[in-house]
Amino acid sequence: MTLELTLQPTPVALAPGVATRVPVELHNRNAAPIAVRVGVARGRASGWAYVEQPDIVVAGGRTETVEVILAPPADQPPSTSMVPFTVQATESGTGEPAGFATGLLTVAIPIPVVGTMTERPKARTTYDLTLVNEGAVAAPVRVNAELDPPAGHISATPAAVRLEPGQSVTVTITAKPARPFMGTPRPYFVVAEVLDADDPDRPPLLTATSKGTRKPRVATWAAATVAIVLALGATAAVAFSGIRIPLPGSRRGDSPPPAAATPPAAVTIARPYALVDVFPHKGDDGGKGAAEAARQRLATAGMPVKLVDSLQSNDLADQGTGFWVLLQDGFPSPEAAQQFCAQWKPIAPKCAVTT
Repeated sequence: MTLELTLQPTPVALAPGVATRVPVELHNRNAAPIAVRVGVARGRASGWAYVEQPDIVVAGGRTETVEVILAPPADQPPSTSMVPFTVQATESGTGEPAGFATGLLTVAIPIPVVGTMTERPKARTTYDLTLVNEGAVAAPVRVNAELDPPAGHISATPAAVRLEPGQSVTVTITAKPARPFMGTPRPYFVVAEVLDADDPDRPPLLTATSKGTRKPRVATWAAATVAIVLALGATAAVAFSGIRIPLPGSRRGDSPPPAAATPPAAVTIARPYALVDVFPHKGDDGGKGAAEAARQRLATAGMPVKLVDSLQSNDLADQGTGFWVLLQDGFPSPEAAQQFCAQWKPIAPKCAVTT
């Protein structure tokens, strides 16, 4: 075969009525370019699977990526076992086989769980996540709660529950985000994901997000007062010591002080946005190398993401030394952002929506 096709090694978890994108890599082993048409071979999944932009030219020795769209209908029955599907490439001119790859998929039972998360008015950093099973079968679910930025502690009680048809349950989420030492109040986000307890690899059944603020340990006015007192003390010490501090331009030949560097323009993040991953500023390169490597990996797989320094944005938390943040914004609605995360969940499992 001229082409070597590669699919992800893990099975693809699908939900009825939801389209999922699966990347396929095509590597040309020969030196000459080849024009092919990529499609899904006949089988159990071929009726609701297709390739976006199936016609492609792969240069000699190069690798290109196409996407298979797997969109089981809303009434698709769940699969009791793994279902194989084959992606094949045929030469455009002759129709001769050029390469193929086989993957596995599973269609999960839809679990119609809905919910809302609200902050308790008299207990800040404590949230009530109310879940309701609107389906006709029992729904075992697990709640995963995280802080963004990931500084502090958070817990969900109960973390797992079995919802009977029509049953409602309230999960208590207690957050203790780390407090900045001084400065202005810092924003933080509580992200709660409700997962299928029987199939933790499938996309979250729902994601709820809430925003809060954390006051610093030392208020801005107190820090300013201390700074003034120290400055006055230093001035008095210089006065009593008799030391004269030379002023700029007091001697000929003195060069003028260098101009202050212009600070970089602040980066604006449009809400809602999809938070993909976070890397703290640490190490010799300030953590940028690891963040850039992750961005390049996702870009190679076809996932559009931005790399933003939290210290250059007023919309992102920059607790401590700051963070490198992988995200994507510009979505018209939270539902569109949630669909983006569900689409790229196989390669970006931490993707969560922030409103």
